[in-house]
Parts: sequence; structure tokens; C-alpha cells
Amino acid sequence: MARPVTVQSVVAAGRRAALARMTSRVNIWRRVGLSEQDEDNGSEAVVWAAVYVDHPFRLGGSERGGSSTHTVSVGGVEMQLATRVGNLPHDTDDLMDGDLIEVISGEGAAVDSVFRIVEADWADQQTARRVPVVAADRPEEWP
Repeated sequence: MARPVTVQSVVAAGRRAALARMTSRVNIWRRVGLSEQDEDNGSEAVVWAAVYVDHPFRLGGSERGGSSTHTVSVGGVEMQLATRVGNLPHDTDDLMDGDLIEVISGEGAAVDSVFRIVEADWADQQTARRVPVVAADRPEEWP
């Protein structure tokens, strides 16, 4: 006798399938403050903390196949940045807006790329944690 199909069993199967497609690995970093001031030159370095290390990831295209952008202001000039979708395991729960995703392995040109999380909103019954991301510069403070 076959087991009845439930919402939980369908979501669980979808989560396994989504995780299997996450063939890239990433480190996720969060800015946590500034270092102590250098007494010689007065400079301070940004301090980053690793939130996730060697975490499964898949970089998708625009959400729902549409062309999506995010507006940022740099030096008083507004710019449009292409928004992509970062897919992470469904239980990736410690994300914040502004966290940086460093792609450390995987396929294609995304390796060594850095993306900034635009919105780290959470939703229930998802097969993956999907967050909008935009390309970002690699911080000088990183090794």
C-alpha cells in the first residue's frame, strides 16, 4: 500500500532535489565592526565574521524569469544593478541584508565572485532559501 501524499512529504522531496542542484560552495560573511585604530596612521579596518563556511549554493537567474534590478546610490548618482537569485539550503536561517556571499567553488564564471544579499526575508514551506543578490566588490580586508 502506497503512503499518502502530504504537503510535508512533497516539501521534503523538493528540498532534497533543491539541495542536489546546489553544486557550488560559498562562504557567507557579515560586517561586524571596525578594528582598533592604528596609532601610526589612524586607519581602521573593517572586521568581517564568517556566518557560514563551505556552504551549498546555487546562483540562479532573475526571479520568475523577469529582468530585475536594484537601485543604489553611489556618490549621489543612482545606478541600477542586475538582481540574481541566490539559492541556499532551506534551513539557512542566519542571514541579514548586506551579508556578502563569496563563491569558493562550483561551475562557471561565478567562482571567486562576491554577491551582496539585498533582502534576507524568510518564507515558510520553501524548498530552498532564495535571496535576491547583486554583484559586489571583494572587500580589501579579505585574504
